[in-house]
Amino acid sequence: MVAQIDCQIALLLRCRSVFPRLGTHLVGQQTFEAPEYYRQHGHDVAVTLPEPMTAEFIDDLNNLAHWLNENFVLRLYAVLESKGLFRKGINQQLDGHEEMDITRRLRNIVGHGGLDDPDDADKKKLYDRIVQHFKVNSESYLDDPTVYPLGVGQVLVPLAEGCKRYVLAVVNVE
Repeated sequence: MVAQIDCQIALLLRCRSVFPRLGTHLVGQQTFEAPEYYRQHGHDVAVTLPEPMTAEFIDDLNNLAHWLNENFVLRLYAVLESKGLFRKGINQQLDGHEEMDITRRLRNIVGHGGLDDPDDADKKKLYDRIVQHFKVNSESYLDDPTVYPLGVGQVLVPLAEGCKRYVLAVVNVE
């Protein structure tokens, strides 16, 4: 199962190197490169577009990037659930239990519409938990309080690594 999680991480990195979050400073440009994080992971990508980027194009690409991040959460959950790791409950004594619980809760919210209401107490609690657990400066990720901060290097990869630790701990307990 660890290999399946690693495969999901590899696919995420590959996809996001081509569909990164872009800043508005690129309006008018026709080329963008994968951010340093992805290049450090072997994905040295440059994309050349037929037309200069507009603010609308950048917004659309950023929405797609976030959708890919949410998709990763759903796939990570599916890998873990396929082995029944959520059926018995999460063992709070095992390393990685926090990441498993965050994955479960994120899957439930993302799979049922996302953080469309930032005033929903449960959704806000999970948002705050992600920010605290992964030490996310939420302002550096998104300005929109209706979108979970799901940065790849800041949240998603550490989330998956925690789930891998939990999987290995479960194997050692059983």
